[in-house]
Amino acid sequence: MQGKAATVVLLVGVVALVVNIASFAQQHDHAEHQNQSATSAPDNDDVAIFCPTMKTGQLCSHGTANVLQLKGDKQEKWIKMAQKYDRAVNTATLQLFKDSEEVLTPAQQDLLKKWFAVGLNPEINQLLYSKGLGPQKN
Repeated sequence: MQGKAATVVLLVGVVALVVNIASFAQQHDHAEHQNQSATSAPDNDDVAIFCPTMKTGQLCSHGTANVLQLKGDKQEKWIKMAQKYDRAVNTATLQLFKDSEEVLTPAQQDLLKKWFAVGLNPEINQLLYSKGLGPQKN
């Protein structure tokens, strides 16, 4: 019985570690992405709405603050809210992957994971920009 309890505790610890590492990695990737330079508005992180280096649906906190033209205290509050949202999106996405194991085949799960892969956000940004929902030109 003690061996089983130790295994459960170890498993819970490993899961918690993986979730923390994934969360840190996304925050780290996002922070580095904010520091990179870009050449044109649609590809520029300073005005990116959905972050190109993060999973589908996760916002660029600084880019959205700039598109919304927030400054000072409002900008800092927005950045914290956007980062909270991104963590919630990541948690929900990981939970969806876990829950889907009961319903989907491995091939279907692979397809599902590709829907949330890094790399689709620039396409979403282009769509938003083409509809006039991106940065406003002065």
